[in-house]
Amino acid sequence: MSGDKLIAEIGDDKIIYVIYEKNKKSEYKIIKEKISEKTGIKNGKILDFNYASSRIKTDINSIEKDLDKIFRNITIIINEIDISCTNLSVFKKLNGSKVEKRDFDYILNEAKSSVIKNQEDNSILHILNSNFILDKIKKKKMPLDLRGDHLSMHITFISLPKSNLKNITALFEDNDIKIDRIISKPLACGMNLLDKNKGAKNFILINFEKKISSVSMYEDASLVFLRTFPFGTDSIYKDISQLCSISENEIKLIIKDLDLTKGETKKKIYVDKNYFKETEFKKLNINYLSNIIKARIDEMLNYLFNENKNLHYTNNNIFRIHLFFEDKEILENLGKLFTNSLKVDESKTQIELVELNDFLALSGAAELIFKGWDKEAIPLNFRKKSVIAGFFERFL
Repeated sequence: MSGDKLIAEIGDDKIIYVIYEKNKKSEYKIIKEKISEKTGIKNGKILDFNYASSRIKTDINSIEKDLDKIFRNITIIINEIDISCTNLSVFKKLNGSKVEKRDFDYILNEAKSSVIKNQEDNSILHILNSNFILDKIKKKKMPLDLRGDHLSMHITFISLPKSNLKNITALFEDNDIKIDRIISKPLACGMNLLDKNKGAKNFILINFEKKISSVSMYEDASLVFLRTFPFGTDSIYKDISQLCSISENEIKLIIKDLDLTKGETKKKIYVDKNYFKETEFKKLNINYLSNIIKARIDEMLNYLFNENKNLHYTNNNIFRIHLFFEDKEILENLGKLFTNSLKVDESKTQIELVELNDFLALSGAAELIFKGWDKEAIPLNFRKKSVIAGFFERFL
C-alpha cells in the first residue's frame, strides 16, 4: 500500500523499526513494530559495517515477510553528538515596494549559501523558519503583497557531517533501501510535544539518555536551538560506582527508592544493607550519595545552559521545560534532583518529567511525515506541504 511508511530510529546498539499505515481519511496507525539489538552501531557510529548491514537485511526481510509487503524506502531518526545547529537572520531592503516571492528566494539562498560556505564538511538535515519580520514587526506568515522597507527572516539550520551521512546512507543502500529523509531525534521528540500540547509554543526539551544528552528550545512553536552533548545518566552512575564501589543495578535501585532531595541533615542516615546485592556491604551515607549526584547534575546543567545564552532568559518568559529520561526506574527521584538544580521561577516556568520510551521520537517523526510542519522551510517528503515549503524546496 502506497500509504505505508517504514521509519527506523538508530540508537545506542539498537534500531527500532515502525511501519505506519495511512488510511483514506489521512489517519495513520502502527501496523508493525520491531526492536533489533546488538546492531554494530553505537551512538550513531557504525563500528562494523558488514555486520550492521547484515543485521539490517535480516530485520527488513523479517518485516517484509510478516506483512507480505516490500519496502524500498525508509525514514531514519538519528541522535548523534555531531549534529550542529546554526541560526541566521537575513534581510533584504525593499524601499517601500511590495513583498514578493522572489524576496524570500533571495533571503533563503543567502542564508543557505552562508551555511554551506562555512560548513563545507556538513550536510543540511533541516531548514526551519521561525520568524518573518517586516519593518521590525513580526509576522506569523509570509507577508506577501504587503509594502515595507526592510524584510528579514530568522532561519535555523540543523546539519550533520557529510561522512556520517554517507556512512548511514551506504548502510541502507547496501540493502537496496533508499533513505527518504533523516530526522534529528530531538526534533522528532519536539514534534511529538507540539502535537500533544497544541497550546504550547515556548518550551525547552532536555533529553537525558544513557550516553548522550540534548537540549532544544522552541519559541512560538519554532525550533530555534538544538545541541547534543557527549554525556548522560551513565555519567552519574559512573561517578557513584567509582566513589562508592557499588554496581549500576544497586545505584538504580537506591535512586529509585530513596528520597535524595531533602538536603543535608544533622543525623547521618545510611543506605540499608539490603540494597547491596552484587557488591560487599559498606556504610554509605545518603547525604554523601546525594551530593555526588547533585555535583554531576549541576555540572551537566551548567554545561547545557552556558553553551547557549538563550536558555538563560527562561525566567523572563513563560516557558515549559520537559525533562526526558531514558531510565524509567529513576525518573521520579533523579528528575526531582534535576528540577531543584534548574532553579527556575516556578510561577512562570512549568517543569514536566517524561519517560523517553522507545516510540516517542518515532511518533513525532510520523507526525512530521504525514502532516507536515509549517515551520519547516524545506521538507523532503511531505504529502501535505506548507506554503513556504513548496516555495523553497527547489533550493535543495
